[in-house]
Amino acid sequence: MAIRWNLRRRILALACLCVVASALVTSYEHLQRWISDSGTNSVILAVVGPMSGNEADKGLSMVHGAQLYADLHNSQRQDNQVAIVVQQYDDANDKSKAQLIAKQLAATNNVVAVLGHRASATSIKAASIYQRAGLPMVGGSATATEITQNNDWAFRVIPDNHLQGKFVADYVASLAKGKAVLIYSQDKFGESLADSFLNRAELLAIQTLSLGVDLKRDIAKQAELISQKISEFGHTGAVFLAVHDVEGETLVSHLKQQHPNWLFIGSSSIGKQSFPERFKHRSQEREVSGYYTNGVFAVSPILFDVASESTQLFYQSFHKGFGYEPSGVSAAYYDAATIVSAAIDAASGEAGGADDFSLLNIASQRAAIKNHLTGFDSPNNAVQGLTHSLYFDSQGNVLRPMQVGLFSGGAFVSAPIQLQDVNDENLAVRRTDVVYTGIEMQNISEFSTIDMTFKAKFKLWFRSTPGVKAEDIVFLNSVGDLSLQEPIESNFTSQSTYQLYQVEGTFLADAKPGRAAFGEYQLGVNFRHTTLPRSELIYVSDIVGLGQTSLHKNQANQHKVQFDTSQWRQGSTLSFQDTLRKRSLGDPKYLHSDRQAVEFSRFNSLTPVQENVLSLRGRIPAQWQQIIFYSSVLAWLLYALVLDFKILGQLSRAYGLGNKLLYALFIASAEPLFLDWLAQAYPNTNQLFASNCFDVLWWLLFASTLALLIDVLLWDPIEKRSGRQVPRIMRHLTRGLAYIGAIFAILSFVYQRELTSLLATSGLVAMILGLALQSNLVNIFSGIAISLEKPFKLGDWISLGGYGGPIVGEVIDMNWRTTKVKTADNTLYSIPNNTLANANLNNVSSSGQIVTGGFSASVNKQLEPLQVIPRIEAALMAIDAVNRVYIDVASIGSDNVDYQIKLVHGVDDTATTTDLVWQAIWRLDAEIKQELEVIEPQLETPLLNDA
Repeated sequence: MAIRWNLRRRILALACLCVVASALVTSYEHLQRWISDSGTNSVILAVVGPMSGNEADKGLSMVHGAQLYADLHNSQRQDNQVAIVVQQYDDANDKSKAQLIAKQLAATNNVVAVLGHRASATSIKAASIYQRAGLPMVGGSATATEITQNNDWAFRVIPDNHLQGKFVADYVASLAKGKAVLIYSQDKFGESLADSFLNRAELLAIQTLSLGVDLKRDIAKQAELISQKISEFGHTGAVFLAVHDVEGETLVSHLKQQHPNWLFIGSSSIGKQSFPERFKHRSQEREVSGYYTNGVFAVSPILFDVASESTQLFYQSFHKGFGYEPSGVSAAYYDAATIVSAAIDAASGEAGGADDFSLLNIASQRAAIKNHLTGFDSPNNAVQGLTHSLYFDSQGNVLRPMQVGLFSGGAFVSAPIQLQDVNDENLAVRRTDVVYTGIEMQNISEFSTIDMTFKAKFKLWFRSTPGVKAEDIVFLNSVGDLSLQEPIESNFTSQSTYQLYQVEGTFLADAKPGRAAFGEYQLGVNFRHTTLPRSELIYVSDIVGLGQTSLHKNQANQHKVQFDTSQWRQGSTLSFQDTLRKRSLGDPKYLHSDRQAVEFSRFNSLTPVQENVLSLRGRIPAQWQQIIFYSSVLAWLLYALVLDFKILGQLSRAYGLGNKLLYALFIASAEPLFLDWLAQAYPNTNQLFASNCFDVLWWLLFASTLALLIDVLLWDPIEKRSGRQVPRIMRHLTRGLAYIGAIFAILSFVYQRELTSLLATSGLVAMILGLALQSNLVNIFSGIAISLEKPFKLGDWISLGGYGGPIVGEVIDMNWRTTKVKTADNTLYSIPNNTLANANLNNVSSSGQIVTGGFSASVNKQLEPLQVIPRIEAALMAIDAVNRVYIDVASIGSDNVDYQIKLVHGVDDTATTTDLVWQAIWRLDAEIKQELEVIEPQLETPLLNDA
């Protein structure tokens, strides 16, 4: 049989083809990227470090830092960008293995750059091999000057030992220390640090004592001798530990225990979060966390508490992705991957695109990447890293300042004094005060998504060096003027100042970019110093005071903000500082600045919140949204074709529910796709209207699904059990109630309207309609109850009392308003279902027998009842269908006695039995007549009369 393709079917088939074609077009970019990722349009970055042995954790940090950037790059890359693949190699911090791996990588035809090695010794050995082979090398941990010296293929994203040693000398001078002790390891790392420090200290007129540590001898014994020599030196300044963290542990544990008041400054090998972990095996450290390291300073390429929001997000992404906190090494290799990726992008663009770049031989690819790395040589040609702009000097070393950290309570935080703008040609350095800042939010209330304001009550504290007016701030997002009152607590010492304030006010909220339609907002407080720029003062998050160190991170220390949790879900509060650029606008204080804008340190405390509603919006992962969208549309079109062709015959209600599921999947996937597109295409457009439209669709879909479920779970089973169709008015009534409820929900939850007056009006209308339809509705619901209970069925004989006298008859019709009963004498009663439900009803058909009354006889008084009753009973019992006869004297008149007769007989023989009963009564009447005529021929009145 040929299939007929009418216009409707052709349109549906064409729509299916359009959906498939649209899905292929929109997925082309993803398919092409997948093909390119698995094909030739990708390059390999080799991360080389200690992946085994005692320092395997450091090698893993290197790999994970680079991998995090590669994953981000690959997920966001464009068609003209090359995919990045990270491969790890283990040199075990061994120079021989490092040389073997370097030769292996140099000979490969797919590794375009090397990130590593970790240690200076291994890096120096490998760097010469990479130079001869023409393979770019970018380090993120090794700081020896020799690595990049006279090697135009070697680069470094952290300051080298030359800059580090000079920086420490400047820092000692900024602390007004005229004396310094230098303790250095007798290897490439320590000696290069020592040379730079000593040269700078001489220029700064700092009196120094230089003490070397032989790494081949017992460090603990040397520490005792060093302590004695320092005491003889008359130490009143600082002790610079130009050693590795391994030797640093032994030196600190001996020297600091004997001289707790000495000022220690460690190298970048010591300046990392993991250094306090080395002391955990010592008893004093187990009793008091930070016993050995508290108060120890150290330089570091990165400190997370002084970092910007992007660095904080890196911190969170790293911790979420790899399950542990990132170190400075992780951040450095993230930066290394960042700048190598920028060079690859530039080289690929220069070659004409990713495809053309992939066609180049490996030597040309490496040379192009190296040339572009060399081209990053000034702030104007820099690549933005996590904390600073990344660019190199002529030796391939990054040009950016170091940061000074302080160990406190087992955490490594920013030191209260930082140095900026270090210049080789100018001995003057700029001191920057660091203020440890914390905000503990106590209460958030009256958050309005219309005005985008909220009220907040919180505690704010500052901890800084004496003389810093940290409290002189201006709130940037407060509604109206808000200034700090007198501190509720303060503490002043010769080394620090602490002030605690109670703040309460109204602030402006922010919607997360592109996420307002998803109910995601940021409730925060931010401020800056009134006058001091970032070069003079930086607000940093007090991670120790906020309980955000590994020592304090537990459920008991997690502060809970009082907030409306019934309506909002609260995320973790994020505290960070960033830079606010403010135009000088002719301010005399900044007229001599070489910049057109003044940079301030801005402190931010953000609490993300999301509407606590049951919604599928944004629940579908982004990578599945388009797939589900096109699949649901295609499935719905195929469903319509199936219905039109009647391929499956009459479809059940289950297919209707499946159709509702397709609608739900369509809305759930189309909603984030459309809202994301709207946010990107029209960023300044209010998404509220579009968001409300989708909310209305959800409520209408809920109402239609609820109406269908009522049909499936209520009315369909009633029809099946009763054998009759439910009145349409009942189906329409429940559907109407479902949609009316949805309309009320839309007005209340979507448009935030007050429903009190509307509900009062609708209640009055419902009451009027209810009164008008009361009798009909009562009968309909009684009919439903009777249909469910089934006290009788069609054809049953029932006995009904309380309806103008007893009625015994056969049920011949049942509908939702009345039940029709036909008695033995063919009298038809139409009984309202409400009356029937409340009456005393006996289904005599349930026993197979029926009691029939309505028979009466009037007999002459000349015959006594004792004579008449047996004769009537005998005459009626002679009938086969009659099982029992009940005869009662109803009344005694002046001439006659009236008898009431009831019969028990089979239900199926009702009509025949009635006829036989009357015949038997008339025959008996005739017999009695004849008998009385013999006794009294003159008697004219019959002795037996049927009533």
